[in-house]
Amino acid sequence: MYKTVDSLDRLARAYYGINADSAFLCGRRALELAEKAGYRKGEAESWRMLGNTYEMVGDYLNMLTCYQHSLDIAEQIDNTTLIAKVKVNFALFYKQQEEYDKAHQLIEQVQRLYQRSGDSVQEAYVANNLADIALRQGQYDQALQYAQRALQVARRMMDAPTIATFNNDVGRILTAKGDYTGALSHLLESLAYYQGRKERLGTTATKSLVSQVYLQLKNYPRALQYANEALQEARAIRRKPEIQESARVLAHIYEAKGDYRNALHFFKLYKDYSDSLFNDQSRKEILSRAAQYDYEKQAMRLREAQAMKDAGYERELRKAALQIAVTVGALIVLSLIAFILMRSRAVNRRMNQLLREKNEKIEEQKEALEQQAVQLLLNNQQKDKLFSIVAHDLRGPLNSLKGLMDFLKEKKLSEQEIGAMMNELRRNVDYSSELVGNLLYWASSQLNGMVVKPVLLELNEVVPEVLALFAHQAREKGVLLRMEMAPLLVGFADKDMVQLVIRNLVSNAIKFCRSGGIVTVNGCRKAAEIELVVADTGVGMREDALEKIRRRESFTSYGTAKEKGTGLGILLCHDFAEANKGRFFVESEWGRGSHCYFTIPAAPSSSSMSV
Repeated sequence: MYKTVDSLDRLARAYYGINADSAFLCGRRALELAEKAGYRKGEAESWRMLGNTYEMVGDYLNMLTCYQHSLDIAEQIDNTTLIAKVKVNFALFYKQQEEYDKAHQLIEQVQRLYQRSGDSVQEAYVANNLADIALRQGQYDQALQYAQRALQVARRMMDAPTIATFNNDVGRILTAKGDYTGALSHLLESLAYYQGRKERLGTTATKSLVSQVYLQLKNYPRALQYANEALQEARAIRRKPEIQESARVLAHIYEAKGDYRNALHFFKLYKDYSDSLFNDQSRKEILSRAAQYDYEKQAMRLREAQAMKDAGYERELRKAALQIAVTVGALIVLSLIAFILMRSRAVNRRMNQLLREKNEKIEEQKEALEQQAVQLLLNNQQKDKLFSIVAHDLRGPLNSLKGLMDFLKEKKLSEQEIGAMMNELRRNVDYSSELVGNLLYWASSQLNGMVVKPVLLELNEVVPEVLALFAHQAREKGVLLRMEMAPLLVGFADKDMVQLVIRNLVSNAIKFCRSGGIVTVNGCRKAAEIELVVADTGVGMREDALEKIRRRESFTSYGTAKEKGTGLGILLCHDFAEANKGRFFVESEWGRGSHCYFTIPAAPSSSSMSV
């Protein structure tokens, strides 16, 4: 009977990623036989295989239930190997939920279990999981060290399935680091193994990874070939995470090719599967279920410990029963006396307490009204000052234009004088255009409220588009524009707002640079944020100007070529960064240039879970 159960569990594992119905049939039959025979180890493994199959079809609530049954039985029979395997399954779930601290704690527990048993193959799996956590957190070098260590152990043990799995992980990390040739070498080796063994899940996942590498290499025909094959195979095995990932890759490929109709189609497919996998309500329910399991296990341990303490306390209580009875009698007499004395005082104390509470509420309301009045006054003063600056700065260019037209009409200027005045007028018009644009954005946010429409934002495309707008202005002033962006930077923010922030910061940087200066736009991912930095080698700012920026006060300043600014653009940078759940701040040193930082949330990522 035991051998039959083990065989059925192996069959359930073999059907994982190929046929969910067959995997369920084998797992449930194995559990039924194991329970009938009292085969506890077989029960634990059958529950785990059922959990893996529920994960395969995206039913995470039932998955957690099965894993918890498996862990409970494994701990009861003290089977170290099974305990470690189930904890790895839980860790994979927490990784997918981006609960990296919990996942890391579980993997460290598993590592200690395998170190005691001396199982080097399983230690390799531990290193592989640590590599995946580091990759998700953007720690690519550390991730690559863990993954290569795991792959070396697998090659030394000549474990072909494990080698294929670890090759995929090394390929994903090398892709993230931009080593596409190295990534293809590992991924194609893995793909050859899965195709040779006709393992559909491994083939599907690997083809999706290969298509992403070809996309980065701009080999769109090969990228489309592998991505379409991955999508077809994912649909055939009803694997939702792989369908979602394949749709996302196809959307990016068609977008890169300029085929926006197909790109939109696959983005919609990607979104539909994303919503079905983890909408807000289901994610809360799943995390709540996981927290409930932790609570119940802890509560059971506390109850057991308390029961042992209660047995000792009961003996002591019996010995002290007489003393307690005497003490209670004395307390009753004293309580009656105290009650009579305290009753009269309680009435007075209650009245005093009511008066104090009323006075405190009146004082709190007074302070709140005073704070609101002060804040309103400050806001009105700031707006009055801003409108005064805007009115003055718009009047100057208009008067200059009127004067030039009068001179032209009377034909009192030479061509040389007209040329000089036209250059000056053009600078005024450029300034006025920038001022009016910022003013319209600011007025809209003040009058209609801040309306944010976040989308997936390819910053490696947005930043070059903005820099192209300033190419002529920078060349005319002799300023070099540079871009140093990490690859594949995808944020989640309002595109118009992000473009306006970058335009204002680049415009200011050029304005305060001398001829020969450099303006650099840097971009990188830090944890769950994308950080963009606009740095310049210009004149920098004094501490009083930095303090005004921190207080969000508008102020007039002049560039190295007498270009004028009101400070309205910096106010918008503050407001728009915070509206998109990011931050904005400035670092500068007089005479040494400035660094303007702003952050936006990184785009959410997803990946499938392992068996």
